[in-house]
Amino acid sequence: MHCLRKLVVILCYFCAEMKHILVKAQFRILQLSLLFLIIIGYEKSNAQSFFLKNDYDTTYIYSATEKLTSRLLSSLSDTEILFRDRNLNSSLSYSIHSELRYGIGFNYSVFGVNLSFSPFNNAAAVSKYGETKSIDLRINLYGRRVIFDLYLLNHSGFYLSNPEAVLDGWTDVEAYPLRPDIHVFSSGIVTQYIFNNRKFSLRATYLQNEWQKKSAGSFIVGANLFYMLFDADSSFIPSNMKYPDFIGGYKLNHSSSLNIGINGGYSHTFVLKQNFFLSLGLSVGPQFSYSVVTSEYLSQSRNTAGTFGLNGLIRGGIGYNSKKVYAGIFFISENLAHTSALKDVSSILSAGIIKLNLVYRFTLKKPIKFLNPNYWKFLQPKDSKG
Repeated sequence: MHCLRKLVVILCYFCAEMKHILVKAQFRILQLSLLFLIIIGYEKSNAQSFFLKNDYDTTYIYSATEKLTSRLLSSLSDTEILFRDRNLNSSLSYSIHSELRYGIGFNYSVFGVNLSFSPFNNAAAVSKYGETKSIDLRINLYGRRVIFDLYLLNHSGFYLSNPEAVLDGWTDVEAYPLRPDIHVFSSGIVTQYIFNNRKFSLRATYLQNEWQKKSAGSFIVGANLFYMLFDADSSFIPSNMKYPDFIGGYKLNHSSSLNIGINGGYSHTFVLKQNFFLSLGLSVGPQFSYSVVTSEYLSQSRNTAGTFGLNGLIRGGIGYNSKKVYAGIFFISENLAHTSALKDVSSILSAGIIKLNLVYRFTLKKPIKFLNPNYWKFLQPKDSKG
């Protein structure tokens, strides 16, 4: 997962360097993003075909959405924020201390929930990486053609993950500078349309309520809307930096941005002997950001700007799938980058999760109607008369 995420970060850097070219197109991309969201909203009026469509090729996909998909899971999440000075070609990176979590979950129809906790307190790891208090809420609504991923991330407590590269005289490779005062909040939505929805299923890998029986893939297009907040009691920039003029000597301690963008890409699931699978997917695209940055020093002015950046979503999974049993591991990583309101400065938020799932699907005697949109009266087509 780390290598794929670095690929997206490299693309983010390239996008930041293209600022002057992209600015000319800023309103066009904003219009396209809004247009895509309007189209999605329009489809709600035709909800029977938009969300409940079950027209698929049974030689490629087995659907267990009418069954209760139950799982045992283990997960590890990661969040990283990065500030890059393009003039100095130097970056400052902060990460959370994440611990392995265990839990249970279920899916039925288009809905799902997972409950997990971390039962172990690793004192040595806390001493090295500090303690992070987190809320990591992810809601996945995957229809046949259109999918929605909703995110709410709230982290307090970070550590500087590359001190040897940015701090003057830092030689302790076993320790990291701790920043319990850093707080990061992000909330947003990603919606995407799957073109080859009759033969290709994202649900199979990431919700485990379907089974991809033959290899297939699809082009995917979408849009996203995100709010990001980085905040600290003191400057994000340490006083003992190798480069005293990092980001122009600005003592940044607050950054917030509203980001709207579009994306496109391709996802594919390779199937071996009908049951073993490997899934890979990448979507990237431009985004418009309105950002505000402030300094811990009152003498340094508040800066605001509308700029351009890049968003990237990468997915992957591997495992075994069948009618009743699934065993596999997958990851999802969302990456948002934009040129800051400060000159020649970029910021990146990278949030990912990796999950191991052991799944069994139960056949129900009766459907759970309140969880299944196929039984919601307001979504049913009206009877035509005459």
